[in-house]
Amino acid sequence: MTAELQNEGQSSLKQIHLIRHAKSDWESEFRSDHERPLSERGKRNAKSLRKYLEKIEFKCDLFLVSDSKRTSDTYRIINRKGNLSNDEILSEELYESDAEEILTKLRNSDSKHETIALLGHNPGLEEIANRLIRGKDDSSHLESVFFKFPTSGFLSIQSEISSWNELGSVPGKIIRFWIPG
Repeated sequence: MTAELQNEGQSSLKQIHLIRHAKSDWESEFRSDHERPLSERGKRNAKSLRKYLEKIEFKCDLFLVSDSKRTSDTYRIINRKGNLSNDEILSEELYESDAEEILTKLRNSDSKHETIALLGHNPGLEEIANRLIRGKDDSSHLESVFFKFPTSGFLSIQSEISSWNELGSVPGKIIRFWIPG
């Protein structure tokens, strides 16, 4: 039997990395929530996250980033060397998206990608994290695993699936969870 036939029907592993944007600045002037910038603390925390990502030698196949100012600025800081991913997509769909919208976007990802990072916002990020950890279609009535998914938080979840369209159908395993100190 060939290795191809032996592996047919077996699941493989996919990893999703969820990152919440760094702390935003409510005191500065901005025309809309979409344009809210990072605070000084947020910039420091994003730099701490960059150092952590460098320490663990983080790299992914695809990086999805909400197009808001605070998420794109967070991404610019953490990806200073430009080596976090093979492909990146700035997406307006991720701004104010809920868990179902995020799940749909992830499920539509190309199966050639083994690892995807998503940089977005709460409450959608916390909702999708709970959904992926639990692997249930409707976990919205259950208490959150998190007190609150923190700004600059980094969560890696591994899922035993062969295609992204299966994401959320089985419980995922938390590989790492990092928050700024």
